[in-house]
Amino acid sequence: MDSIFIWEKEYFKPVTSLSIALISFLFYHFITNSGSLNKKFQMKFGPNRAQEFWIHFRQLTGFILLGGIPFLVVLFILKEKISAFGLSLSLSNRVLYYIVILSAIIVLINFFASKSRNNQNKYPLIRTKVWDIKLLISSLSGWIIYLLAYEFLFRGFLLFVCIQSFGIWPAIIINIIVYSLAHVPQGSNEAVGAIPFGLVLCVVVVLSGNIWPAFLLHTVLAVSNEWLSIRNNDEITFRFFSSDQRKIK
Repeated sequence: MDSIFIWEKEYFKPVTSLSIALISFLFYHFITNSGSLNKKFQMKFGPNRAQEFWIHFRQLTGFILLGGIPFLVVLFILKEKISAFGLSLSLSNRVLYYIVILSAIIVLINFFASKSRNNQNKYPLIRTKVWDIKLLISSLSGWIIYLLAYEFLFRGFLLFVCIQSFGIWPAIIINIIVYSLAHVPQGSNEAVGAIPFGLVLCVVVVLSGNIWPAFLLHTVLAVSNEWLSIRNNDEITFRFFSSDQRKIK
């Protein structure tokens, strides 16, 4: 009977990866949903800029917590090469072909989805009424660093450890479940939508052996949705230059 409580060494990596993923995401969630911290931004930056800086803060916090903590765990606790967790630089021509095709499909879907009122009520995340090149670039940079950390956590650290421990399809199923649950705070539509998208990202990562296809596709999804939402939202204008303010159609 006592044997059921014996800790086997092969438990260490999957338990560590799942625990770190959960802890990292919980820290991120509670910090970036802190009402008191948000109020401090309101007091410091004022009503016109606080929301913009708050979104940048959330993205930077995600980069540090979602990417930084797993990265340190790999180096100092698991003591393995970072390339074993999806950060190698090789991409085959076949994978590049998949990325191009899937990116085109994502943009096409966002082209229609961005016209819906529900989408425009949520995106772009930065609710500034007048966007310019500077804000567009800063938002793009925020998405890049955030999604790089996000993909390393889910499709790098978590997926590759689970593949080593359970095999490919059990690892993919675990990844999709955790990924979908992470979207629950954003609403049921995004939680459900995360299931097929999570499957696609896991598959391209397995085929390529690294996280870069998932990172690129996730960035295309987020950025195209943001830009198309700006274009289709009648309450938001885009300014190329300081003296030029007009709506892009």
